[in-house]
Amino acid sequence: MATITELMLSIRENRVLFYHKDTNQFDGWPCSAIEMENMDENAQIPFEDEDTNNFRLPSYEEVNHQDIMRFFVRECIEEKEIRKALFDTLRRGDYIDAYINKLRELNLYDEFDMVCGDIYLQIFEEWAKENGLNFWNGEETETI
Repeated sequence: MATITELMLSIRENRVLFYHKDTNQFDGWPCSAIEMENMDENAQIPFEDEDTNNFRLPSYEEVNHQDIMRFFVRECIEEKEIRKALFDTLRRGDYIDAYINKLRELNLYDEFDMVCGDIYLQIFEEWAKENGLNFWNGEETETI
């Protein structure tokens, strides 16, 4: 992942993401590649409460992309037609990609990242703190 904003935007409905401490990677598997290689074919994937290597990122409901995206439109977009176009994308069932594509088309993605990246960073930092992970002192990963 290039940025925390991009990582957080990859959290979608019905898609759980995990951080694997042993490989310093984020993906959708409940176990890291190293654990999968070493796992007995009859072994069960550990429950999250007992797992000290794999950490589930916040859920889609916990992140609430739609509120963050609405905030950006309300606070940062003054032109009526652009506001309407962005709000229209938020009415779709699968709105995240459409919204991001519209921001890029309008050359507003960098501004969105600057404004809302702080919100995503705060959510990420709270998650890391709750899980005892420290990404800022070289103790975890540099792949963010």
